Amino acid sequence: MFTSFHSDPPKVVIAPIQQETWVPAEEITMEGRLNSGLETVKANVKHNITLGFQQVQPYPTNDVEAMIVGGGPSLKRDIEEIRDLRERGVKLIALNNAYQYCLDYEIKPSAYVMVDARPFNLRFVENTIPECKYFIASQCDPSVFERLEAVKDQTYIWHTSAEEIQDILTAQYPKCFPVPGGSTVLLRAIPLFRMLGFKRFHIFGCDSCLEDGAHHAYEQKENDEQAVIPVRVGGKIFYCNPWMVSQAREFIDLVGCMGDVMELNIHGGLLRQILESGAERAALEEM
Repeated sequence: MFTSFHSDPPKVVIAPIQQETWVPAEEITMEGRLNSGLETVKANVKHNITLGFQQVQPYPTNDVEAMIVGGGPSLKRDIEEIRDLRERGVKLIALNNAYQYCLDYEIKPSAYVMVDARPFNLRFVENTIPECKYFIASQCDPSVFERLEAVKDQTYIWHTSAEEIQDILTAQYPKCFPVPGGSTVLLRAIPLFRMLGFKRFHIFGCDSCLEDGAHHAYEQKENDEQAVIPVRVGGKIFYCNPWMVSQAREFIDLVGCMGDVMELNIHGGLLRQILESGAERAALEEM
């Protein structure tokens, strides 16, 4: 019996992923746009799909409880709850450098997800472990796949639903399963693991807002010195970098565009407030 989710936070139901492409209704704005040039992304995809990594494919729905862990500032507060859930057998899906943060606390992720095509992401997978499976988007920098060659049997390539790369994928694969979603790793990880059969998620460290001026639980200089935008949702004000505002808007799209078979329990931040307030797009108000 599924009892690990708290009874008080709201649960949001999301429909099964269909094979057709889905993209958010609203054009991604400001720094939520693609952070690598399109030609770089296409070149990465063309190269990486020839390397022989096993490709992600859909699986039947399971009843396994999982948590998606990002690097937002609330991660510091919640690390012991994450440890407790992990010790109870809950699967841990780490995003970006939250993977190393968990390892630093001697918490071993079950899976890792990367979508960002910038080369600096290589440092996020410097330390691999036997217990983890690595899910790397085909648009990621080739150095990431080179690093993971040593654990190739644990590494899976997956593809975004961006229209610009579909002809490249079709030319390489008899069949592939592009993952829909938004402009951040969280907004791809949710549909990716729903496609893999998971339906019950805790979401940690995916705040989509600053906390005491911090954008992550750890130092990440690439995100320093970004603009700060106050956003009001359900009577509360949150301070966000532009990409966080885009993520929040797209998260509302994600919830609204998909249906009724996935439970989310979000711990902290703007995204939790969106669920608690039942906010619609119009209620996400920049000030």
